[in-house]
Parts: sequence; C-alpha cells; structure tokens
Amino acid sequence: MVKESNLEKGISAIIPTYKGEAFISKLLDSLINQSIDPKLFEAIFIVNGELDSTPDIIKKYQEENPQINIILTYSEPGVCNARNAGIDIANRQYTIFIDDDDYISYNYFEKLYQYAKPNRIVIGTFLDVNENTGEIQESYLSKPLLESSGINTNPYTDEMQGILTITTDKLIPTKDVKNSSFNPELKNGVDISYYARFYVDYDFEFYIIDKKEKAIYYRLWRDNSISRKPLSYDFNITDRLKVINDINKGLKKAKTPAMVGFIKSLTGGQVSKINKYLEKHPNDYIKILKDIASYNFEFFPYKYLNENLNDLDNSKRELIISYAFSPTNITTSNSVVKRILTEKKNVDVIYGSLNELNKDYSLEKIVNQFLIHKIEVETEFSTSWENIKNFVKKGMEELNKLPVYEKIYSRANFAHSHFLALEYKLAHPETYWRAEFSDPLICAFGRDRLSPPIEDEEYVSRINKHLKEKISSKDDINCICEYLTFLFCDEIILTNENQKELMIDINPYDVTDIVNEKAIINTHRTLDTKYYYVNESNYKLDENRLNFGYFGVIYNARSFEDFINAFDSLNDDLKDKITLHIFTSTKTVFEQLLSSDLYKITNLNPPVNFLEFLNLTTKFDVLLVEDSNKGNFKLNPYLPSKLSDYQGSDAAIWGICEEGSIMDSLNLDYKSKLNDIDSGKKAIEKIIEDKLNLKNSLNTNIKTEHYYRQRIDQLTQKIYELVSVAQEEFKKDENYESKINELNLKVNELEHLNSEILNSNSWKATEKLRKIKRKFK
Repeated sequence: MVKESNLEKGISAIIPTYKGEAFISKLLDSLINQSIDPKLFEAIFIVNGELDSTPDIIKKYQEENPQINIILTYSEPGVCNARNAGIDIANRQYTIFIDDDDYISYNYFEKLYQYAKPNRIVIGTFLDVNENTGEIQESYLSKPLLESSGINTNPYTDEMQGILTITTDKLIPTKDVKNSSFNPELKNGVDISYYARFYVDYDFEFYIIDKKEKAIYYRLWRDNSISRKPLSYDFNITDRLKVINDINKGLKKAKTPAMVGFIKSLTGGQVSKINKYLEKHPNDYIKILKDIASYNFEFFPYKYLNENLNDLDNSKRELIISYAFSPTNITTSNSVVKRILTEKKNVDVIYGSLNELNKDYSLEKIVNQFLIHKIEVETEFSTSWENIKNFVKKGMEELNKLPVYEKIYSRANFAHSHFLALEYKLAHPETYWRAEFSDPLICAFGRDRLSPPIEDEEYVSRINKHLKEKISSKDDINCICEYLTFLFCDEIILTNENQKELMIDINPYDVTDIVNEKAIINTHRTLDTKYYYVNESNYKLDENRLNFGYFGVIYNARSFEDFINAFDSLNDDLKDKITLHIFTSTKTVFEQLLSSDLYKITNLNPPVNFLEFLNLTTKFDVLLVEDSNKGNFKLNPYLPSKLSDYQGSDAAIWGICEEGSIMDSLNLDYKSKLNDIDSGKKAIEKIIEDKLNLKNSLNTNIKTEHYYRQRIDQLTQKIYELVSVAQEEFKKDENYESKINELNLKVNELEHLNSEILNSNSWKATEKLRKIKRKFK
C-alpha cells in the first residue's frame, strides 16, 4: 500500500494514446499553457497498440518545453493496459486521467489542485466539443456540475452517475489509485467497471468546482463513440455481460445502502444495449438468457431486460399486503411475486417473517428490484385468530408511520392479508383495495371447514358498527374474512368462473350482488420467458429417452393414481424409452404408491426453489398436471397454479382433468379424465406416437379388471407393510415409555433418599467433621 508521504506534491496526468496524431497537439498545447507551477505536475503519455507519428509529436514537445515534465512510455495494446502502466509510473499526490483527443482549460490543474484533499475527489466543469463544427456545448454529463458547487453530500445519485463513472475530469488521491487497476480483458465499458470496484473501498468526499471558476475539461465528441457502435452480439451482449460481471465484484464489497443502490444502477446502461440488440434479433433471446445465467450474477437487472423502460418505475406505488411473501417459499407467496413481476410496477410490501418456513432467496433477489419499501412484521406461522390479530396490530403500527396509499392489494389463502387490508381500508376509506382469493376460504373440497369460530366479541362488536347485516362470534374466521372482504374491497380478483359461483353459493351471507358487481376473473400469472432462465439447473436428463416431469405432492384430493395407471399400460419395450422425473416434498408417499414397474423408471427428487423449477420446466418433453378433486362441491373451483408456470415453457402439457373443471375447458396438448383409465391410455398412447413416432405402444395383454385387482393387491400389501412398520414403532415407543417410567421411579427414589439423608441425625452430627475436611482440601 502506497503512503501519501512517499509521493511528491502535485498532479500526475495519465494519458493513454493510440494513433492520436490528428488531435494530440491540442492536448499538449493545453498542458504546456497551464497556469499552475510546472513543477507541480507530470504528464505521462502511454502509447499503446499500432504506432503512428504520435510518439514523434510528443518528443518534439518534450524538446521544446523542457520546463514541463512530459513522460513518454509504451504498453501492451489496449487502453486498460496503458492506464495501468501510467498508474505504476505516477509519482504525485493526486492523479487525473485524460483522453488523448480531449484538452483542458489553462487553469484546470491549478483549480483542481487548489481544492484537493487526501480523502477528496475534485471534479471540474465538463463540456463537449463537436468534432465536426468545433462548437463547445453542454454534455449530458454537464448538468449536475453546472447547477451545483462545493461538497456534494449525496453523490451516489442517478443524476451524478454519469460524471462519477466517466474516467476523466476527476482529481483522485494517488495513494488510492495505486491500489486499483483497469480490467484489460474488457474492450469497452472500462470506466464503469473501474469505478464500480474503486469507490466501494473508500469513503470519498466529492467536491465540485464552481462553474464560474472555469476549470473546464473539454471532451471531443466523436462519431466513433461507443454509444454509436453498430449492433453485434460481441459488443451488445458478450462485452456487456463482462462489464456487469465487474460491476458485481464491486457490489459484493459495497457497505452502505446508497453504495449498493449506486452500483446496481450502473448495470442499467449495459442492459439498455442488450435491449437494443434484442429489438433487432428477438430470435437470440434464449441464447442471451443462457449466457446471462452462465455468470451466476449476484445481481442482474432482469426488471429492465427486454422491457420498455418508460413503462417502469412508477412514482405512485401500490401497497402489497401478503402474510406470506418472498423469501418464504410457498405457493401463495410465489403467486404474489408473480403478480408483481407481471404487472411490472414498483410497489411497497408488508409481510410476515414466518422464519420457521422454508426460504427461497434466489426469487427474493428478482422481486426486490420492484420493491421500494419492504416492511417485515415479526410473527410466527399460525392460522389462529390470536396470530391474525397480532399481524394486523403490528402491521397497522408500521403502516401508520407512512403516507396514505392510493391503492392496496391483498391476497389470501391466508386470511391475515385480507384482515390487515380491511383494517387499513376502515382507517382510509378513500384507498382503493384490490383483494385476491386463490381458492374458497371457508372450506376445502366441499366438506372440511378450514377455520374455527372467531370467538372475539370485542372485534365482532367493533366491526358490526360498520355493518347492516351483522357478523357473529360463532362464525368461522375464514367465513368472516370472505364476507368482510367482499363488502369493503373495491375489486375482487378470482381465478375462474367456477370459483366465483361457488364462493357466492357457500357463503352464509347474501353476497351475490356484491361479488357480481366487484369480481373480475384474472387467472394465475405466467412469467416472462426471461425468468425461466435466471437459475440454470444442472439437473441431468438422458436426451435419448422421453422425459416426463411432475412437480407436486400427493394428498387426499390429488392421488397421482391416473398417471400410474397410464404409465403401467405401456408395453415393456416402451418403458425402456421413457423416464418419469418427480420433484416432491412427499417422496416417501410416492415410494409407496408407485407401481413396481413405474418405480424402476422414475427419478424421485426433493423439491427445488421456484426459479430452478421454472428452468426445469423448459427441459422436459412432457409436463404432468392433475386437477384437485372437487369433493362434495357442486363445481370444481380449483385451477392448479403450476399450470400457468408450465404454460411459460416450451414443453408439452398433459393434464388429467375432472369433468367440467376449468382445466378441462382449456386447450392442453394432451388431456385425460380423472378416474378414467381408458382416457389415460389414449393420452399416453398419443404422446408416444407424437414424441417417439411409435404406434401400438400399449400392452394389450393387460385387461382393465385384472390390472385393477393387481393394483389393489399392490396397494394393500403396501398398507400392510406400513401398518407393520407403524406397529414396530409403537412397540419402540412403549418400550421407551416403560424405560422412562423406570428412570423416573429411580429418580424419585434417589430424591427421597437424599432428603432422608439430609434430614437424618447422622448427617447433622457429622457437619463439623465435613467442614474441617473441606478446610484441609
């Protein structure tokens, strides 16, 4: 590390030059005419690359101006190599970088040096010179410098970004410059790369010289400027990703929110160039996405990729209320994230911490690009009324600190979100409230009540003051949630018409007119293609086989049995040509339910995070999805949310549908009916014909009745095995309980004996003797 005391007073000007014969004399003239004492600066010219007459011009100035310390040296080709060579040579307290086609005002060095300090960066006035006319004009970089002066207390803003990241027009302490270097692997974008890594190591003060002092850096604005480069994959994609990679190196070291925000903002210009290429070459989209994913960036601004930037970054933000939200990794939180990513508007969000649930930090990084204000309410995961009240109370305490929102959005299948939104709406009636229901809340599959009575007379009494038709403390929590949300929200979002009709029907209150007036049908969101390639999965597939993918769990309303029956119907030769890949948190259940033949060709895997799941959907030949059984409902109100994710991939979709369900009405690649083995056979036969160009794929020796008997025998045997295992575990528990009881008896005996000893006359009689013994020890 270089110490300031080891450096001479003054300025080292580092000037790379490549074929500069046409304009370098202008710069040399401005250097020899500087008003500062010539002993206080050195001009280091570094010739890099193919030679022209530039070295001869510099040597002539050296000979004719011996009072000026002009240094001429050479480096490997490339501006980065040249600047790094200049940094090695620099021997003055402060350094400034100058381009060989630019020049400076006569007092430029004197003024910058006048305001220099060991921990300060001094910035002069910046103007452009038109290459064709010679006209001096303001640059897009000039505005913040012309409108302010003195110490800038908030330098890391969008307005200052350009001037802070252009290499020139800054006097920098050399001791710090000596600890940095330019990346010679970059062909362009070197200035942004350099300063993204440079600023994070120091807490600089930035001083802007008043424009009245006319300390001006004149930049030649040339036709071969980088911003005017012709479109190419190398320049617009490959080079931009290299620069973003360097920006990420700085981001990893950033210590303050302001610095983090500043460095992230530097990626914006790079993505703009990627977008320009995509406008002309949309067919390269997937290739570009894969190249981006290959870097595994800590941060990449997917928000802006392939988007019209004018449609983003709204100033008036909606508040998102979601009890479960990213990084919590469950379906409802991921669905809220999907809505934010598809609506493409900046938002604020309030959510529960739910620390005991699984987390997905990769998805959080993506959605955070749209979040301005993120409020986490400390709360455990519970659907009890006390937990709901606690979330609402803490949430309102936080929201009361903020300005009133024009719009709020809440989503349930957790009632907490709507209860907090209701409280906010009652406090701010003018706020527009959008309320989404993923499924009916009151009961599931027509029979199972999902919540107990509210039993909170105080709450019920307070809310009833706002109601004509009163609620009761005996009503279910979720029933009250549905009813009050319908009453007070401005817009009800439902996923399908069946859900709407059923929720009207099962609600004990008269909500028909209200729901019909306010409800809109807005199905689960499908994300843009770019999000399918953020997290490139390393999961391996045998491309010589037909690969089926299933993501999900088994429960009482979704059995997977129809898929098992269909796969079992294939002949043995075909089973050697296919693989079923299952990703599930109920792996043990699948191990028990899969037939022995299907189990042999199945890969069972644990669940993956949401972004890897999206990427995996692009890799399979066929994706499997199954309706939830409607149970005792008269209509099937369910629509599997994963279907919308499947629809964003290029894979074919095979859906097993309940008659009359919403999924049954959709135009899927392949469909079969729930609990209908023959339709399953037809579906898989068609898949084999389309994908493998093979006909007669079914095992005609298997009769339906025989297969069912065989399947029942298999499942019965599994049940017997599970019962046997359970009984053995129960026996172990009984043995453990017996042992614990024995130990408890012994402990009680010992405690009783100890008590007897302590209270005995012999223990008291020997007390003096024991004291003497301890003294000798």
